[in-house]
Formats: sequence, structure tokens, C-alpha cells
Amino acid sequence: MPKHKNYVTTERKGLSKLHVFITFMNEYGYLVLFLALFLGILAVPLPIEAMMGYAGLLAFQGQMNWMAAILSAGLGGAAGMFAAYWVGYKLGMPFFEKYGRASI
Repeated sequence: MPKHKNYVTTERKGLSKLHVFITFMNEYGYLVLFLALFLGILAVPLPIEAMMGYAGLLAFQGQMNWMAAILSAGLGGAAGMFAAYWVGYKLGMPFFEKYGRASI
């Protein structure tokens, strides 16, 4: 591992972002789970797998209802798929042919 300043500051920033997600998950569990899955399906880079794992831990500890967490995540994923389909349907293939290469 490199031991220069940029590596250390990047590592600290990453930990603070994870801390923010954990804090939001503890405060607004089902809503954060729904929004994370919704935005994750729309290609926003969020740690969805980590949040689902943390939701499982909270459910195991009795801080979240297991069935409500699954329902919230499922609805968020379904809403994200619907929104992604709608964006593709409304903007069409010419939009993605024109701007899709710029984002890759």
C-alpha cells in the first residue's frame, strides 16, 4: 500500500461516506433502503450490497423488521426499474447513441 498523503485522505473520506450511510440507515432505515435501491438501479454509484447486508444485520439484531426491509428494498428496486424503463422510452435510442458514448 502506498503511504503518501493522497492515499490517507482518500481512505478517510471513504470511511466518512460509509459512516454517513450507516447513520442514515440507523435513522431512516426503510426509506434509505428504498431510495438506495431506486437510485442504484438508475446507475447512481451507491454501495447497495453493503446496505442490504447492513439491513440484514439490523434485522438480525431486531432493530428492523425483516419482512419490511425486504419489501422496502423490493419496491425500491421495482420503482428504479420502472423509472429506468420510462427514461429509455421517453428519450429513445437516438439520445443514447448521441450521449451514451460520452458517459463511458
